[in-house]
Amino acid sequence: MDQRRVMLAVALSLAVVLLYNEFVVRPRQHRGEEATPPAPTQEAQGTPTPTPEAAAPAPPPKSGGYLSFDPGQESPIVVENDVFRATVTPVGGRLTSFDLKGFRRGVAADSPPLDLVEPGSLLPLTVQLGDGSSDAGVTYAPSTRALALSADAQGEVVLKGKTASGTEVEKRLRFSGNSYVFDVGVRVAGADPPTSAGLVMPRLARDGTHGSGSSARELGVIFSEGKLSEKDFTGIDTKSSSEPPKPESKAGAQWVGFSLPYFLSAVVAPETGGGTAVVELAGSTPIVMMDEKLVDGAATFKLFVGPKTRELLAAAGYDLGRTLDFGWFWFIAVPMLHALRLLHRVSGNYGVDIILLTILVRAATIPLTQKSFRSMKEMQKLQPQLKRLQEQYKDDQSRLQKEMMELYKRHNVNPFSGCAPMVLQIPIFVGLYNALLHAIELRHAPFALWITDLSAPERLMIGGIGIPVLTILMGGTMILQQWLTPQQGDPTQRQMMMIMPLVFTFMFINFPAGLVLYWLVSNILGIAQQYVMLKSPT
Repeated sequence: MDQRRVMLAVALSLAVVLLYNEFVVRPRQHRGEEATPPAPTQEAQGTPTPTPEAAAPAPPPKSGGYLSFDPGQESPIVVENDVFRATVTPVGGRLTSFDLKGFRRGVAADSPPLDLVEPGSLLPLTVQLGDGSSDAGVTYAPSTRALALSADAQGEVVLKGKTASGTEVEKRLRFSGNSYVFDVGVRVAGADPPTSAGLVMPRLARDGTHGSGSSARELGVIFSEGKLSEKDFTGIDTKSSSEPPKPESKAGAQWVGFSLPYFLSAVVAPETGGGTAVVELAGSTPIVMMDEKLVDGAATFKLFVGPKTRELLAAAGYDLGRTLDFGWFWFIAVPMLHALRLLHRVSGNYGVDIILLTILVRAATIPLTQKSFRSMKEMQKLQPQLKRLQEQYKDDQSRLQKEMMELYKRHNVNPFSGCAPMVLQIPIFVGLYNALLHAIELRHAPFALWITDLSAPERLMIGGIGIPVLTILMGGTMILQQWLTPQQGDPTQRQMMMIMPLVFTFMFINFPAGLVLYWLVSNILGIAQQYVMLKSPT
């Protein structure tokens, strides 16, 4: 086996890794054997289906509209801290907006703050009671209409009201001055109070939160017994399937939520054994719910609603950082992400940071690349002799292998010495790939000229047509790099190697501009290095 064949195998393997990571790993849906059976879906006007005692302590959300209610025109309650500004409607005590102060909806400088609440009548913080009702239509009396907090200060809004059946419900929303985490306490009382309460969170807003690259996934996530389960709702609004996704529920779950490429909403169960997490569709809207048995008529939930950064998720606790999947080579991806942030302190431009990081990575792998290239040059010199041996012993493969080994030994050449360095570079690339894919810093980060968002596919608009200029340049540099590589092997293998740039160009068309920029710069540096080594006498 010559090096050219191994190079082809490595290139194909890398393509498989990228495709598998993009289309299998990210949209995967873990279904642990420990999960409880999915709760049955109920029709809009149907009667709740009885469930065994081992199932969820409360019925799952109905497919109908009893979780939905018009927020009305009453004066909202406004809560503002250092990182967000939230409005709560007294009708249902639900969020009607949740603006993140550090993030904009679009790339324009005058774009409004990013609101994580999807407009509609099914809103976050709806409480489903165990008797099959909800507080969506309850008009609460708030303790205050405005709450402003900063730094370490804490404060709360107390909401009191009654359901149509006379059950008294109290909601306590407790906030901190500098955190994306807040508490929701629920207390019920009455002649026949429910025994459980579930906090419902619909999907995150689609305007401005969904990444525009091929990795933009909308996932319902459940964390239970150390395992993360995912249900993919990507493109649920455009899917033509007549059969909706089946609901999923797990007892003893620690938290449940919605995960997007850069943002997360999660409901954390009380620390007294967890609750029953549900992920399903309510009508046509994806929702999650954490259901908990009421103790003395009360239950408390914690919520995280904000950006997915390692520091924030680690500070929030509860293993929320598991929603950041850096893949098999996380031990490379995480340092790369830290390096990107350190470089940004110097340049102030994340496009420049990617270029600098690529230079550093290329510099670190120079010894590997040089060793591989020298070995390939030595193998190229032996090609005429290898061809003669192949013709001479074409009918005796055993003898051919023996003579080839003798030839390598006489010339002190290891036929595989050039392949190992290439294989060792795969973890470095995949690690950097995952680091850039999870870098929220690249969201809406401009580089230069027409590239205004490094987290989105780049397009130069010419005559109303978007041209992926960076991707085309990347493919061109791959072809040039192949042309500069010492030629060996049969013509069929060489043709296959020349096809690989076309395959990668097609793969990268919808990848974020930051990833394409990395690959393009890496190719340019590789070409420069190959040119220098070709001119070198050794």
